[in-house]
Amino acid sequence: MEELTNEEIILAGLGAAKGSVGLKNAVKQEIGASRFRKQFLERVHMLPKNIQRALANHKAQISDAPYYATAPIKGTRAELIKLSVPEEIGITNIDNGKLGKDRHLTLSGIRVIYDAAAIDGAFISNIPVDLLNAEWELELNGRKVFEKMPFRKFFDGFYGYNTTKPFGLYVLNNPKVIYPQTPIEFNVNLPKQVAGFLKVFLEGTTVYGY
Repeated sequence: MEELTNEEIILAGLGAAKGSVGLKNAVKQEIGASRFRKQFLERVHMLPKNIQRALANHKAQISDAPYYATAPIKGTRAELIKLSVPEEIGITNIDNGKLGKDRHLTLSGIRVIYDAAAIDGAFISNIPVDLLNAEWELELNGRKVFEKMPFRKFFDGFYGYNTTKPFGLYVLNNPKVIYPQTPIEFNVNLPKQVAGFLKVFLEGTTVYGY
């Protein structure tokens, strides 16, 4: 994105650079920006040129990404994001396990919550011990980018420290860029059978056209 001027970067809402031209300078000025926003800004150069131009010309804007999926725990496994599951209000807004056309996502955090009784429940149930001892994995285009991750990390903030973070949120130290139409799978493996339902949120930043 080196061809964009400071003025274009400012108009796109990507920061306010002073002095020399370039996205890096714009990012440096984002001192008060949220962690997720900064992570997106640092990866704007990875977007296709037409999307960069759309941002600069006020034909697109950066926005929070509200992607979610819900699924039952079946035995000792829950498959929350699957290629065979179509979009359904209240259940998932990820159609057949893929983001929409031209929808790029900088994934900065993952949030998981649990309901003991219903797939359309309130998802405020207490977390069973065997679920806390589970592991989760995330696949992009058939390749595991997170494997054998402890499920307890979603809730550690409520067991002694960092109690101000959103319930069930795991912030990624190494954010992932998910490209349009990339197959996504998110699974949880439990040591013992647990009844109930899980809802996962992919937290981050995306781009919307006007």
